[in-house]
Amino acid sequence: MEEELANLSLLDDEKEAFQKEAGAVDCTYQFCLVGHCLTDSAVHFPSLRNTMTDLWHSIGGICITDLGEKRYLFQFFHEVDIDRVLAGTPWFFNNHLLILQRIPNGENPVALELNLTEFWIQVHELPPGLMTESMAKQFGDFCGKFTEYDTFIPFLGLKKYICIRVCLDVSASLKRKKKVQIGKSMIVYARFKYEKLSPFCFICGKLEHGESYCPFQLRVEPSKIIFGWDLSLRVVVRCRNIEMNRWLRAVDGLVNGPVDLDLEEENYPIDMLEGSMDVSASSGDQSSRAQ
Repeated sequence: MEEELANLSLLDDEKEAFQKEAGAVDCTYQFCLVGHCLTDSAVHFPSLRNTMTDLWHSIGGICITDLGEKRYLFQFFHEVDIDRVLAGTPWFFNNHLLILQRIPNGENPVALELNLTEFWIQVHELPPGLMTESMAKQFGDFCGKFTEYDTFIPFLGLKKYICIRVCLDVSASLKRKKKVQIGKSMIVYARFKYEKLSPFCFICGKLEHGESYCPFQLRVEPSKIIFGWDLSLRVVVRCRNIEMNRWLRAVDGLVNGPVDLDLEEENYPIDMLEGSMDVSASSGDQSSRAQ
């Protein structure tokens, strides 16, 4: 019996391997992105496919495949289309964040960890002397990973904030503020506002779920839960002034408009040398990101 089992080994022709250049494998996903829809709800794939196709208007066309578990393969046919989609992140489907990432050579898109996406963040309540590129990089690396500093925002008057592009980990809590120590006597808090911010958890501040699905709900009594995050983190998109008919009045004669809702590491200060900044008002090269 043992001899018979030994004879069941691979035949010589089965052992011989097909030869293929390593570069052929690397080019498989050359023009592809893998994406994950960040939601606890079911995703209707045909709707997602049609919506993203209409949004992106790919010059060379696009093929979208459902990989399961709310993960999708987006195959483009030209580098221009991929670059344009990545530059426009974050993208959303039904108000849910769609995380997109290139596929490294030799990697399986189904097994890739998809936790990173880029956002534009406004840094508010800074003295004019701290609105510099070096400070922007420090704030960017505090919030996530700094990628870009927006220098094009000409303000009419005082510069109100600086704007940075940051790669965020959706499994980490959103940063709300950062303490800045200026010399020995002056302390200010920089406050962050996120552009195009998707729904997030008001309990733990994470983008990957809402408060209804927050794990803290299982460990903390409902009466003791503290909502430490709120809508003040979201940049309020201002509507353009629309010319109104002079005979049209609002209820009770009032003008109705949008309401602007006003971690320990947030209290660790960024040290600034006294005299290294000018807290006086300044003008020039000011800018405001188009909303």
